[in-house]
Amino acid sequence: MKLIFLGNEFIEEDSLAKKIGESLQEDFDVVNIKDSFQLMSLLNEFSSEEIILVDIIRGLKKAQIISSDDLRNDSILSAHDFDAGYVLKLIDKPFKIIGIPAKGNFEKIKEEVLNLLS
Repeated sequence: MKLIFLGNEFIEEDSLAKKIGESLQEDFDVVNIKDSFQLMSLLNEFSSEEIILVDIIRGLKKAQIISSDDLRNDSILSAHDFDAGYVLKLIDKPFKIIGIPAKGNFEKIKEEVLNLLS
């Protein structure tokens, strides 16, 4: 199982997933990435492994499993529109998404993620 944490440590509202990923590196096979281009490359590289993506989802109050059906279906007008949701719609591989809130108690959200992984 490969855990991919998506986030940008320089943007506070987008850094929590990456921080959680860093804290789980001793216990799990974790990869921290910053953008959808890295995600697309990794999904091809890890084609034979189970993939779980952990990312910030606006509006969530706690960590939860997100269905691929819940991902946006926007069209791409520029590279800014090329987000993780769009990349995941393109792949033909099973994956799981754990959405987490952008803000909240780090330890509590980390524990919620661990519960969803078990």
